[in-house]
Amino acid sequence: MIADRDYRVVCYATLSMTSVDRSAGPAPLAKGAPTQVPALLVGRLATDTRVTGLGLGTQMVKHILATAAELNLKAACRAVVVTALKPPAFRWWQRFGFDPFDAEDSTNLDLYLLTKDISATLARL
Repeated sequence: MIADRDYRVVCYATLSMTSVDRSAGPAPLAKGAPTQVPALLVGRLATDTRVTGLGLGTQMVKHILATAAELNLKAACRAVVVTALKPPAFRWWQRFGFDPFDAEDSTNLDLYLLTKDISATLARL
């Protein structure tokens, strides 16, 4: 959570552990993975419209990815997964290296980023 100087929340994210069924996951996520692939789910990421354009969402993504990398050191976390609410949000997540679960289905707004790719993503941000 990020708050302004008046302690009002201006950006937040909700995270939880989840799993992706290997048989339903894209090949890079499923390759060599257990039946249930452990992942960190971004349930919500929101920024107050009064602070749009200040980069707070990007800072929150950095925090989320650092959290996933740390989790992977302590327990299994093969990827970060998110479902974008709308196509513009889908494209926004792709800017951070997230890949679509199904590139052939434009209605599927699920994305993932493998934990092994987090360092490269963070280096670009």
